[in-house]
Amino acid sequence: MQNNDQKILDHYLLLLESENGFSKNTIISYQNDLLQLQKFLAPKNISFDKITEKNLIDFLAFLDQKLMSDNTICRKIAVFRNFFNFLEIEKIIIKNPAKNLIIPKKKQKIPKFLSEKEILNLLEFAHNDQSEFGVRIACMLEILYASGIRVSELVSLPIHIIGKINQNGKIILKNHLIIKGKGSKERIVPLSSKSVEILEKYLNLREKMGQSHSKYLFPGIIRASKKEKLIIRENNLADNHITRQRFHQILKELAEKTNIDPDRVSPHIIRHSFATHLLNNGVDLVILQELLGHSDISTTQIYTHIIESKLQKLIKKHPLNVKN
Repeated sequence: MQNNDQKILDHYLLLLESENGFSKNTIISYQNDLLQLQKFLAPKNISFDKITEKNLIDFLAFLDQKLMSDNTICRKIAVFRNFFNFLEIEKIIIKNPAKNLIIPKKKQKIPKFLSEKEILNLLEFAHNDQSEFGVRIACMLEILYASGIRVSELVSLPIHIIGKINQNGKIILKNHLIIKGKGSKERIVPLSSKSVEILEKYLNLREKMGQSHSKYLFPGIIRASKKEKLIIRENNLADNHITRQRFHQILKELAEKTNIDPDRVSPHIIRHSFATHLLNNGVDLVILQELLGHSDISTTQIYTHIIESKLQKLIKKHPLNVKN
């Protein structure tokens, strides 16, 4: 990449972080999209300030030939519009070449979810494992299903997030967490009584396992033994949290043991299940938006198929539809 392009990109990414409050993963995604565009145009020696609408259309056609999904192309167009709008504001270019790009219509996907019985089977199996490994996984799964937080938020929970209160002379855990989500926005998420109970049990084990020094609730530096009462300490390693990939893998293993198709189980599907089950039990869509940390209600509306399904059932039971 040309030196000037590198300076422009670095300045733009810094702006996304400092002024827009974008998350690290979002910034990396923006960077990758722009680097991919730059790589495509490099053979023609076209820099960011010389890119035309025709160049962008050629790039999108290239992506289409690679059978890239419409949703991915939509995201890239949004990134380009934002980036070139920044260049226009900074007077690096005269006109935004991405302004008139036609965005493909996104295909609405109905989120996959597990039934309440399947979730309870996963939780029950996890709770039956009394090893350090089992207690930690049961705790993570309970928090995930009780709160609906993103897997990235779950695995990186800081230990200081656990609140305590004095209730009649007894110190107990608070029944909620304050989560810092996308764009560094904070929200309160609830914890069920069962998740608070297993969290307290896990915290005691966490201390016995020599993890008190870690800043993360679920450190990745200690290998929790699958044998009951066996503690493995590796305090000489760097302080990292358990990875999303590792937790995903553990959920797959748990699914197999409970006779659920592993392809149907992931952290994101547990989050979808949380949302679906709440709506099935009458929770308002706006409240669900707040719990999930969606900045726009339109994102939460992917779950309206549940409301529509319930309405259809109610209409069928309406007296006018009941045949005499």
